[in-house]
Amino acid sequence: MASTRNSRPPVDLTARIFDCLRQFVRGSDRLVAALSGGVDSVLLLHVLLRLSGRHGFRLSALHVNHGISPNSDRWQGFCEQLCEAWGIRLDVKKVAVERDGEEGLEGAARRARYKAFAEADAEWLVLAHHRDDQAETLLLNLLRGTGVGGAAAMPVVRPFANRPGKGILRPLLNISREEIVDYARAEDLVWVEDESNVDPRYARNFLRHRIFPLLKERFAGCDAVMARAAAHFSECERLLEELARSDAAMVMHEGRIIASRLARLDGARARNLLRYVLRSEGFLQPDSVRLHEIVRQVCSAAPDRHLSFDLGERVLYRYRDEVWLIPHAETGSDTVWRGEARLKWGAAVLHFKTLAGAGISREKLVSNCVRISLRRGGERFQADGRRPRRELKKLLQEHAVPPWERNKMPLLWCGDNLVWVPGIGIDCAWQCAPGEPGIMPELEGLPPA
Repeated sequence: MASTRNSRPPVDLTARIFDCLRQFVRGSDRLVAALSGGVDSVLLLHVLLRLSGRHGFRLSALHVNHGISPNSDRWQGFCEQLCEAWGIRLDVKKVAVERDGEEGLEGAARRARYKAFAEADAEWLVLAHHRDDQAETLLLNLLRGTGVGGAAAMPVVRPFANRPGKGILRPLLNISREEIVDYARAEDLVWVEDESNVDPRYARNFLRHRIFPLLKERFAGCDAVMARAAAHFSECERLLEELARSDAAMVMHEGRIIASRLARLDGARARNLLRYVLRSEGFLQPDSVRLHEIVRQVCSAAPDRHLSFDLGERVLYRYRDEVWLIPHAETGSDTVWRGEARLKWGAAVLHFKTLAGAGISREKLVSNCVRISLRRGGERFQADGRRPRRELKKLLQEHAVPPWERNKMPLLWCGDNLVWVPGIGIDCAWQCAPGEPGIMPELEGLPPA
């Protein structure tokens, strides 16, 4: 643990944090301070506690135990003791961090941490990122080839994706690490040191301990200059969002991009609109090369061509001149129906209702093995006795069944005969006669278009 008494703390630090809070926080709001136990978060909690009486907001803390360091439990214990001493309620979340994923340990820990943050019951989650963090984030993002959004680094305020009424607040972004440490020492605060913060194998630590000292030696005050540049990029990002909202009003219909309208935009504006839509849905952005290609194909492909692009959590489709974002869903596997009233099919459910004079002829249905399976291709079907048996593919197209549903829908077979197709109906040879006992299948819960 670290603590050193020094001179009186800078008098304007608390005032600067208060000025930030009063721009965004109402007196009745609940604030949850993320508390790691490090000097930044300890100082933040100390100042928020001091200001809560003046401002009137309700304050609690949240500690996320990643379980990565052998000292994780010790840090948790420190946070518990600190909050008990200061009279602050502390919630602790233990998370599992994937160690061998594509995003690396740092990225996986961040994702797990923010998932825990999203569960906090408050109007504001308050984070202790400061000016040096901002400069490091800007440089890291530039080295990754970021666009304007990444160059804007971390905003003072941003909403939580898909969590209306909840936001993230960073009131220390205009305060340097040196000022924070000076304040903490002057107030005789105690904190813990994370040994991983000096490990140069992590990209941020490499910049912090190897690169920034050289930059500061040659360019004095470069951290403040870079943080100021991030603020300029943030203004540009807001302007691009305004442009995207304006373009969305012309290009989108019922929440979906119309491809032919998107094609009328300049390429840069079309890509800006797609970035905005993906960001609004909470998706990670594809890299610039892939984004260019997605927009190019969506705008230039023939009208009858269906496109799909896997974006991770969802798939982007272009279908009938519209762009759809469809979540990945569990797909059912071939199974046998043994007369159950309810049968699980992946993320959906099949219901079998008993009727009289409607549905599939029960007598015919029990004459052979009844199975449920996915499309294989080449199926033929005759829903109307007045029309010939036709390819199922053409029937699905005529009934405007989207491609992503065609490959997930359950088909009901009796022996070698295709009997029922969701959204199209029952083969005419298997339909119930008047008054005859029948079975009517119904599909519930297939991911909506």
